[in-house]
Amino acid sequence: MEWKQSSALLRNSRFLLAMLVVSGCTPIVTGQMAEGGISVAKSAFGALSPTAAGTDERQLRIQTALNGVEVGDEVAPTLERIGEPLRQKSGNAQGYTCYEFPSVYSSSEAAVLMARDGKVVFYGNSRCVDEMQDVNFRAGGKYH
Repeated sequence: MEWKQSSALLRNSRFLLAMLVVSGCTPIVTGQMAEGGISVAKSAFGALSPTAAGTDERQLRIQTALNGVEVGDEVAPTLERIGEPLRQKSGNAQGYTCYEFPSVYSSSEAAVLMARDGKVVFYGNSRCVDEMQDVNFRAGGKYH
């Protein structure tokens, strides 16, 4: 009978020891998983952020110029601060002009400046093709 009690006590001790080890490691493992999730989220949001830091001098120069812009500012001084020839400029019958600068936020993400009557009405991570869609100029649209 004594042997059965010793065996049961030993089994219970092993079980308690295993539970202590597992419960002691859980915060560490959980913390690492949470930290990993936060890192992934930060990198994903950083990639989407219109103010994400560029990797070369040109990107940084254009981003710095755009970060200093306010809606309602004159567009000409901003274009001068950017300091590069336009690769795409488009306009429409409503008097809006879109200036696009490719590869500003990444190799595939461009920056645009939208202006009307020489004043900035929008700036950021986009494409002129998207900004100049008719739906943006109808009632309830982005620029109406």
